[in-house]
Formats: sequence, C-alpha cells, structure tokens
Amino acid sequence: MSEKELISGCARQDRLAQHHAYTAYGPKVMGICKRYMKDRERAEEMAMNTFLSVFKNIGQYKNEGSFEGWILKIAVNCCLMELRKKTTFSLEVTHDAIQLPAPDETSSHSHNDDIEAMLKTLPDGARIVFNLYAIEGYKHAEIAEQLGISEGTSKSQLHYAKEKLKQAFFSPAAKTGSHEG
Repeated sequence: MSEKELISGCARQDRLAQHHAYTAYGPKVMGICKRYMKDRERAEEMAMNTFLSVFKNIGQYKNEGSFEGWILKIAVNCCLMELRKKTTFSLEVTHDAIQLPAPDETSSHSHNDDIEAMLKTLPDGARIVFNLYAIEGYKHAEIAEQLGISEGTSKSQLHYAKEKLKQAFFSPAAKTGSHEG
C-alpha cells in the first residue's frame, strides 16, 4: 500500500489502512512516547492517543512534508499535553532532586535501554526539555512556547539534564559495571 493510498484509506476510516498506518509508524511513535513518559503503560496510552488523533484529524494533513513526520509531531504533542497537566517546571532545580540508579554489574541492557533508563531518572521537567531540545531539535523559544515557561527555564532545565546525564555516564560510579581482570 503506497503512502497516498494509506492516507486516503485512513481518511475514509478504512480499518485495514488504519492497521497499516499503525504497523508502519507504531514503533517510532512508541519510541517517542517511551522517552517522554516514565512508565510503559502511560507510553502505550499516549501512542494510542496519537493514532486516535491521527485518524480523527487526517483531513488536516496537507501533503506538505512527510506523513511520518506529521504523525511523530502529533505523538510529541500528545505527550506534551498529558505532561503539561501534571508537570511543574521550577526555575531552579536542586542538585539533590534526583537519585541516580546504582550500577548493576550483572546488567546486560543495550545502550538504548541504558539511555532510556537514565532519561527516566530525570525529573519530568528536565526530561521533557532534554527530549524536545536534544532529540526533537526544538529551539528554546519553541520549547518555552510549547510548555508555557520562559526561555531561561528551558535553558536551566536542559543544563540540569545534561549535567545529571554526564554524571550518570561519566562518573566513576557509572564505570564500575566493567569487569576486573
């Protein structure tokens, strides 16, 4: 099924076309949702909300830019709308506001799992700003507008996230997972 057929099928509420869209774009949508949400259940809920929104608003897609990009932007927006309800972005983040997990010497997680785990240790505000800036490519002005915060708060949250991730990845405690000969 071509992308054009997929889009027109979804516009007609064709269940097969919707299934193809979910199969084609679901893994990337879920990846985004997992980065923003702390637990898998909430990520799955946001992924489903994303596709409900895509299918409901398919008529708003104007064939400008990629269809996949349009869907992924909806995924980010769904996550942000949910997080905005429950997240407060403090201007200053205290250094003891985060607890890094103890390294597990028997762990055999992949690099992506490690990154995902480290992102989950960040407070919501820092994690959201880090995702938007470092992964999604938003500028601080756009982040501030999206989240209803100042650019300074966005910059502060990003700096805090970077420092905590740097400590987690490059501190001596993070390197204790290596085996001694």
